[in-house]
Amino acid sequence: IAVQFRSTLYANKQRASAAFNAEKLIAGINEEKQLEEKLKEEIEINIQKRESYLKSFIEDKNDDKLRQDWEKIRLVAGLTDVKGPGIVMKLDDAIARQNADPSALIIHDQDIRIILNELKKAGAQAISINGERIVAMSEQVCAGPTIMINKNRYPVPYIINAIGDPEILYESLYASERITYMLEDQIRIYIKKSQEVIVPRYSRSDDLNNFISHLEVVDNENK
Repeated sequence: IAVQFRSTLYANKQRASAAFNAEKLIAGINEEKQLEEKLKEEIEINIQKRESYLKSFIEDKNDDKLRQDWEKIRLVAGLTDVKGPGIVMKLDDAIARQNADPSALIIHDQDIRIILNELKKAGAQAISINGERIVAMSEQVCAGPTIMINKNRYPVPYIINAIGDPEILYESLYASERITYMLEDQIRIYIKKSQEVIVPRYSRSDDLNNFISHLEVVDNENK
């Protein structure tokens, strides 16, 4: 009886310790999330300040061409929210089933890359995945059951917004061999046309500085 009592006491102690550790871990995760949100807000404020300074500078110059060039650069670089007609696509893993290859039940990064290429070939002017604007520097990396997009991790479902001719984008996706293979594996795919698709600006616009920090303008006027 004494041995059984000690064993039960030890087991209860272990369960209590595990529950305490889990609570500490959850609390730590929540604190990290709050810190992340606070940092995102600070970054957003700084980006808005920079945009305001640049806008004031351009207005002081009173140069219409400079203003038009700046707006074009912002659009091409993905530094501003855009909206227009296009398609909205939802991708979700297949429902688990017996005797199925587990790797065929989930969406992989190469699936996303091929779909993005199909959209670009069909004339998509702006694309986002789960609210992340896709630009030249964007990467889609498989990280277990999730995908890293612009250094942020996202699980399924993946929502792809693409601005362009809705009919052409829609037809190009359903003509895609990769989409056909995914449907055969029972990956859940939903596509709808819309006259107002919103694609947000690039979430890591500060990273653009890293890509141009070693570049300088070459004066070709005398060549």
